[in-house]
Amino acid sequence: MIAIRNRSLARFEPHPAGTNEVFELLLAGEAHWDKAVSNIFFQSRQLAAKAVSENSSLSLIVAALLLRPCQILASGSLQAGDWTPDSLLETGTYEWLLNNFGTEIADSIRMQPYARRLLSTVVPKYFGQLTTDEQMSVISHGGFMSSSERLHFTKSRCHSNAMKITNWIDQGTERYVDLPEMKFFFPFLSAALHIDRTIP
Repeated sequence: MIAIRNRSLARFEPHPAGTNEVFELLLAGEAHWDKAVSNIFFQSRQLAAKAVSENSSLSLIVAALLLRPCQILASGSLQAGDWTPDSLLETGTYEWLLNNFGTEIADSIRMQPYARRLLSTVVPKYFGQLTTDEQMSVISHGGFMSSSERLHFTKSRCHSNAMKITNWIDQGTERYVDLPEMKFFFPFLSAALHIDRTIP
């Protein structure tokens, strides 16, 4: 079981999951009695809804939906930003993503903090417009990028997905009147679970 501040959230194993296991993870998180947890899953619906509204690819929709939950799993904390790409690896979260959803979705999630680092480096005034917590997150994830880091990031095939997710996060988490329920996204998850999971 995943413990979040000593509270069990959902069963989590690195081996391939069944469809129902993933559904249960999302429903349990959104129904969690602690608002700090349930709000993170609400935010995941907002990001996924943004992806759907822009006719995004299946991989981007699912990456947007799973970003926040995977941040919790990777950090073991209620603070979704309190994680690093390394913690995805250390906790088995990245392996779980690879086994269940393939490289594109896993890497889109892993690379998301690098997108904010890139924006902080190349966009004038971007870093200064972030909240103090967001600035600290950029710093904790490595700070401003070197030229070689920028080149490496932009050459990745998943960097555009990571950039789009970051832009949606930066647009804010206004409450959509017609925001779909979590079950609306289950067909997307089910389809993604049945794509080629081969790890290159």
